[in-house]
Amino acid sequence: MSKDLSIIVISHNAQAILGECLRRLEVCYPEAEKLVVDTDSKDGSADWVRRQHPSVNVLQVPNRGYAYAVNRGLEVAQRPWVVEMNSDVYLEQGDLEALQMALEANPRAAMAGPTLYTPEGRLQSYGPLYAPYYWNLRRPRAVSWVSGALIMARTSSLQEIGGMDERFFFYNEDLEWCTRARRKGWQVLLVPRRVLHLGGSSTPNDPRFIAEGYRGGLLFARDYFPALHGLHKKTVWLEAHLRRWLDPNPLRRQGYGLILQMLQDRSLDVSPFLREPAHGLSEES
Repeated sequence: MSKDLSIIVISHNAQAILGECLRRLEVCYPEAEKLVVDTDSKDGSADWVRRQHPSVNVLQVPNRGYAYAVNRGLEVAQRPWVVEMNSDVYLEQGDLEALQMALEANPRAAMAGPTLYTPEGRLQSYGPLYAPYYWNLRRPRAVSWVSGALIMARTSSLQEIGGMDERFFFYNEDLEWCTRARRKGWQVLLVPRRVLHLGGSSTPNDPRFIAEGYRGGLLFARDYFPALHGLHKKTVWLEAHLRRWLDPNPLRRQGYGLILQMLQDRSLDVSPFLREPAHGLSEES
């Protein structure tokens, strides 16, 4: 199986954990094509990978978001099965085999993801609407979306579906990608295979992440549920106003202020990470 895989690892300032991620890949999937897409890291990650893991191809790209990085990797990938994953996902032997077996058993399934677990052994939560997908999960189940922390896809299906939507910087790009696949007649599978995801390893405490989460949700609703978009905007506007005044965390209040400004300016199409830096904010994400 290994020789049929292209594994794309997205990394940003994550040298401390990237080494273990790559070590596991080289042990479990030695014949796979392995690619690290480094999004303008400042910790020397790219050069470190070249020295310590010479069999891994390193692609350095600007930090224009997760979807942008994934797509640059997809452009390079050569194998019939492609995996995109975070650098803080630690694989074991059999993890990717389980995803591939699920896809091979269902020719209309384009993508598959595992059940991700935290280091504390808990299922990662994606909200109350997602929780029922976990109930009595004994075999692969068709779901609305799977986490972009680890997705396996048929390379052939991506020729029809396309890559991730680069308007999304961080958050919601996986939801949009899977929804687009489903709208084109494909299925997305959640596979009952436990995989460790550390979570949050390259996500600093930055108010722009709050604004980006709301912005991505608004873009998604505008594209796929336009009849609800107006109500969604009003709901976000009201929630952000309340939280801007009531949230005790000043950085979170700043994030709500950013999404309010975007709503006021009607400028949802550009991520706050790709705008001129807000006062007091670092350019790095």
